Amino acid sequence: MKKLLLSVLLIGMAAFTFAQTLKIASIAPARSAWEIEAKRLAQEWSKLTNGRVSMQFISTSALGGEDGVIQKLNSVRPGQKAPIDGGIFTNLGMASMAPDAHILTLSVPFLFRNQEEVDLVYEHFKPQVSKEFAKKGQVLLGYFPIGWAYYFTKSPVRTPEELKKLRLCVSGMGVSALTDAYKMAGYTTMDVPSSKMLSSMKSPGGVEGFYTIPMYGYAAQYYKAVPYILNVPFTCIMVAFIVSEKSWNAIPAEDRPKLIAAFEDAQKKLRAATAKSDDEYLDLLRKAGATVVDVTPEERDVLEASMRHDSHFLAKTGVMDQKFYDEVVALLKKHRGE
Repeated sequence: MKKLLLSVLLIGMAAFTFAQTLKIASIAPARSAWEIEAKRLAQEWSKLTNGRVSMQFISTSALGGEDGVIQKLNSVRPGQKAPIDGGIFTNLGMASMAPDAHILTLSVPFLFRNQEEVDLVYEHFKPQVSKEFAKKGQVLLGYFPIGWAYYFTKSPVRTPEELKKLRLCVSGMGVSALTDAYKMAGYTTMDVPSSKMLSSMKSPGGVEGFYTIPMYGYAAQYYKAVPYILNVPFTCIMVAFIVSEKSWNAIPAEDRPKLIAAFEDAQKKLRAATAKSDDEYLDLLRKAGATVVDVTPEERDVLEASMRHDSHFLAKTGVMDQKFYDEVVALLKKHRGE
């Protein structure tokens, strides 16, 4: 009887050992396609592992923003479990976590012509980028797009000169090199934490413009303070799903390939949803009272030429890695048949 009880106890302990709830910080707006797909992924992971692996999503804003999440990925004391197991990060969060990955190089304005090119480059260089995150004790499972960036401003702008006159916030993550690059290019900038952006926009002398995807502009109601949207999408915003190495390695080895396959399936669904997301949210923004500022082809060419020219300041401040950039351009030219 004692042996039987001991066996039952050991089996129960083993089951408990393999049960794991991953606490994942997420910046996904409520009820967005992104949040819905993340919850579906959590259900799929639980189903594939018979409940051994589950995910609990926590709002990034409740954890002090992306900087706060990065801090919480590490244990407070040696031997203790970190408060957070992983997170879904923007390119600014990725750059803050692993600067040597040079991920902001992939945000250079007008580097990509379409989503196909974005996906090609991100997947091609994923092994290279993953190594830098591994050095920080993190596992990069992959990326997915959430939209293209547009400038939201207090007054309508159509030219680089008009945009440069506004007080812009370009880095809510404290990436000072990005702010420095904008200043060198002649822009007027303000460093304001993301948690205080809306209040700054509403204040005299505060932020007069910034860039974000239409979904965020609508969900956070930024359009009420900066109601003009320059209809020139200039870079694709990708986010990364990152899990701490300790938490990932705690998952049974036989389960990991199934979880990765499920994530890749979720990536495909999100790419399809994002393809129409920007247009849908721009329509919602119009209906809510925002003004989408259309430009002529000639005005767009001027904006693109100006932003491309100003990109070399990103290299001077270290935001863009010139070697990495040249490799990306070479890959794109080959893909385009140029």
